[in-house]
Amino acid sequence: MLLAACAGGGGGTTTTGDGRVTGDVNTANTATVGTGGTVTYTITYPISNWNVLNTGGATYSVIDISSVLLPGVFMIRPDGSVVRNETLVTSAEKVSDSPQTIKYTIDPKAVWSDGQPISADDFVYTWRALDPRQCQKCQAGNTAGYDRITSVTGSDQGRTVTVVFDRPYVDWRALFSPFLPAHVAKTYGPIDTAAGLEKSFNEGFATSVPKFSAGPFRIQEFTADGSVVMVRNEKWFGKPPNLDKLVFRLITDVSQQPTSLANEEVDVIYPNPQVDIVQQVDELPAVRYQVSPSASVHQIWLNLNAPALKDVALRKAIFQAVSVQDLIDKTIGQFDDTAQPLRSHMFLSGAPGYTDTVSEFEYGIGDAGKARKTLEDAGYTGVGSKLVAPDGKAVPTLRFAVQAGDKLRASEAQLVKAALAPLGVEVQVATVSNTVEAVQEGNWAMTVGTVSQSPFTATSNIPYYLSCEEGVTFCRFNLNNYGNPQVDTLLDEALSATSTQTATKKLQEADKIVSSDYAVLPLYQNRSFLAYDAKLGNIRENSLGFPTYNTEQWGLLGES
Repeated sequence: MLLAACAGGGGGTTTTGDGRVTGDVNTANTATVGTGGTVTYTITYPISNWNVLNTGGATYSVIDISSVLLPGVFMIRPDGSVVRNETLVTSAEKVSDSPQTIKYTIDPKAVWSDGQPISADDFVYTWRALDPRQCQKCQAGNTAGYDRITSVTGSDQGRTVTVVFDRPYVDWRALFSPFLPAHVAKTYGPIDTAAGLEKSFNEGFATSVPKFSAGPFRIQEFTADGSVVMVRNEKWFGKPPNLDKLVFRLITDVSQQPTSLANEEVDVIYPNPQVDIVQQVDELPAVRYQVSPSASVHQIWLNLNAPALKDVALRKAIFQAVSVQDLIDKTIGQFDDTAQPLRSHMFLSGAPGYTDTVSEFEYGIGDAGKARKTLEDAGYTGVGSKLVAPDGKAVPTLRFAVQAGDKLRASEAQLVKAALAPLGVEVQVATVSNTVEAVQEGNWAMTVGTVSQSPFTATSNIPYYLSCEEGVTFCRFNLNNYGNPQVDTLLDEALSATSTQTATKKLQEADKIVSSDYAVLPLYQNRSFLAYDAKLGNIRENSLGFPTYNTEQWGLLGES
């Protein structure tokens, strides 16, 4: 029995008459629960790569599952605060600035599900696989920080881990969260070579259903329909979980997830919120739900490789013509009236360092008159009819790529199209089967993109704003081909800062320069939507992490 506050009132949270849970995000839905039972959690994306640290494995489904299985030194709470994982490590601290040195102490009770102790070897393997200097062909999703480490050594029978850097790394708490088991990696090949590292990381961990766990549950079965069945991990070194079983059921059609919840076929759904889905869930009597600002940001991207958009004047006019507030009012504002325009490229609203860097550049003001003047002053003709560039060439139709089946983005594209028509700019809304692939192919001018942020702000922003030059690790994420040498320098200085305050100042400077370049129009923080059966306690939205961060606490409601 998990002793906590009784259902409905824990931690100051409340439930409105329509089932929406509000209040303190860290304690939402806190409840006294019983022991035993099964909870079924819906995943949306089929699993083809199990390695969450791999570029192909970082899907929402795999992240949800991996947060149950894989250990991490630090964890992100629902309010965005970063805390040490006290179940895993008894200490994790910076012990020197010159050179930057971090020391971790692993709890002696911490073991993998096969009984193998969690040790420095696991830290060493993860570092080597994610460091492009040691494994150039390892398909690492993010190498930031790992590429600055000079050594990872173990002592005290591997329970103490000392990490030394060749350059400071301000977001060191982002490292080793999660990490992979070295002893399992060895079963995939010799990991003391670059080729062995590559094989274990790109193939072994990616293609094999994890038989290992350092969390409260372990995988019992990966079913033929793509679902995952978990049972208690008998070797779990934390507080025993309340549930007997945790099932991740694959339902790729998001529109069917509310129906499955209503029919009690699943207990939890976590879809991208859309007006009709929220309305359906709102009408279910035995369901609770949370709508929260998430860690991902909605943006309009302009393709800086598109010939017409190489001119900053046209880009500025586009951003002046679009009304971000109107776009919000006609989309997510219909189910969350707290949504506001985001006024920064690099910080989430309310986060430390957040400041308005876009308003002085007239982003998203919805003023067609100012937009027309910008074009005329730059030498454009045909403004308001058929736009012609200063070089005498007609501005071509701008192709706006939209993911098939995404009603939200389709609505946003149509609103942008309508906003640009008074300028004489024609927009073609083109439905594509995969937005990322379509963008990478290059046949596009505009799209609605989503980027993820985290409390580790310097690390979060490098993939999206560092110039796409040869040799830059993160170029594959800078999909709109943005680049500015001044921004590159500031990002590197932020990452190398010895304090978060210094890093924040550098990022704010970079943010302002990005704004002056008119490449990305921030819209708003996405909303996360978590809905669950009212009989389930202690599950809550964690928009900067994932709801599965605390599955050992989940349970079916018992008597208070």
